[in-house]
Amino acid sequence: MARYIYGFEGIGPCHYISNDLRPFITQIVKWRYPLKKLLLATAVAALSVSAAHAAPTVYGKAFLTLDYVSTDYDAANKTDEDTFKLNSNASRIGFKGDDDLTDTTKLVYQLEYGIDVDDDSQQFRSRNTYVGLAHNTLGTVLAGRHDTPLKLAQNKVDVFNDSLFDIKNAGVSGEYRANNMVAYQSPVIVGMPVSFMAATALSETDADGDILVSAASGAKPAVYRDRKVKDNGYSALLAYDKNGVYLAGAYDKDMGANNVNTGVIDNTWRLVAGLDMGKMNMVSGLTLGALYQQSQYYDNYSIVNNNRVNKASEDEKSWLISGKYKVGATPWAVKAQYVNTTDEKGVKDADVNEIAVGGEYAFNKATTGHIYAGQISRDNNKDDLIVGTGIEYKF
Repeated sequence: MARYIYGFEGIGPCHYISNDLRPFITQIVKWRYPLKKLLLATAVAALSVSAAHAAPTVYGKAFLTLDYVSTDYDAANKTDEDTFKLNSNASRIGFKGDDDLTDTTKLVYQLEYGIDVDDDSQQFRSRNTYVGLAHNTLGTVLAGRHDTPLKLAQNKVDVFNDSLFDIKNAGVSGEYRANNMVAYQSPVIVGMPVSFMAATALSETDADGDILVSAASGAKPAVYRDRKVKDNGYSALLAYDKNGVYLAGAYDKDMGANNVNTGVIDNTWRLVAGLDMGKMNMVSGLTLGALYQQSQYYDNYSIVNNNRVNKASEDEKSWLISGKYKVGATPWAVKAQYVNTTDEKGVKDADVNEIAVGGEYAFNKATTGHIYAGQISRDNNKDDLIVGTGIEYKF
């Protein structure tokens, strides 16, 4: 019987094959190269499936400043202070992405956590963290923890955002990130550069009765706040944004934390205007901002001799003006801001004033240096003189 030699990969050294098996082996050899092509196509398809479920985008920010704060107290029994402190300002790390569900709808998600760059006291605090559905034409629905629409209305008029001169440090309320929030974000309304956002923050449980502020002590009656212990919150925003003109109006109802310390605001409404003078073909590099808002606080009350005695709260009013100028072709930008709040937290004559100036130096697209100085004054309380510098890196 004649013998032939066939040698090919996968079988090992050459083997002697009988004439009876020659047709069978010849066919296998013919299939070998098409089989390789099939395996390659299968691998490419597998990679395509993996790409359809792409890994999330990792992003974040490290913003570290060295701040000198000189505090001058109004009360004679308090000692003035001078401190140097290293501050981590809204530093964060996040993961976000999407996954196509249909030709028009995708699942969107984000997991964002605040971190302290300067110490380990408060690592991985939940920031904007949600899951949602986004439709090409109908808008987006989100559920989780997120900035309220009223907070988002601010846009970028606070030119000292995420620093000691952030407007929330000047008595401006409403800068909330709500738990258990369900939100809807519209697409740009057809034919108009207008968008709408609405949200509710669910209390998750029903509970009657008002918040206990302080228990009865001796002859002193208990003090209650005229707000339910558990209540849902609501927030909405309507914004116009085109050709350098930004206008927004927003409203909150019971969106603050529901506890005796901070859950005291009944409602807040806010108006915001921003002008990019460069996009308006007026002054290249110059942006201007303004904000006005009013917050109504819940009243406290006590029951004395079976009668309700109210302690009325004042309406808190805040306004802001700001400006920022990119200095020509240089990496420098200069900025200034003034904020005034009257009757902070509903307390009569508890007024706050902030004035701040600063500069930014763009080393590159990711890295910015900061310098700033200013003062935050609280009537009948204290004055804080602040000077600081820092570095901000985004990735």
